[in-house]
Amino acid sequence: MELKALPITLLPARKTLWKHLIVMSLVAGMGASSVYWGFASVAGWGLLAIGGILMPIAIVQLLPGAASLTLDEDGFHVMGLYRRTSYRWEEIEGFGVYQANGQKKMVGFNFLEGSRPKSFLMNMSRSKIGYEAGIGDIYSPDPDGLAEMMNAYLLQQTEDAVS
Repeated sequence: MELKALPITLLPARKTLWKHLIVMSLVAGMGASSVYWGFASVAGWGLLAIGGILMPIAIVQLLPGAASLTLDEDGFHVMGLYRRTSYRWEEIEGFGVYQANGQKKMVGFNFLEGSRPKSFLMNMSRSKIGYEAGIGDIYSPDPDGLAEMMNAYLLQQTEDAVS
């Protein structure tokens, strides 16, 4: 695999973000119609609340700069809802693909021992799916390819740091 020069930024697939917005609109619409027509009013209010809370989040994710995955010489940075979380290459053990509960495939990764404190949820996640953390499925239609690319950059950057 030929690697591009760092830094590179992957943006979420717009199609996926629009799907999220449409689904949340449908959920809110089903809840509103259920409440309006008077059937399943408790469930309707629940659907309306869920859709009403998640729809603005889906809208914000569509805005420029709200979501991205950036790889640079120091590590990789995941941006979601304008909030950036950074990981250094030196603290990553490796990347792989997992499929939790038969859902979509996603890229997961583990931290090297001693690089970060392990929380209860990280330990539970590693025992259930094999990975302590994950990268959202919105950056690539091919999680296997994304994991392979991330492993290649991990290898390149950790070898450069050693030499």
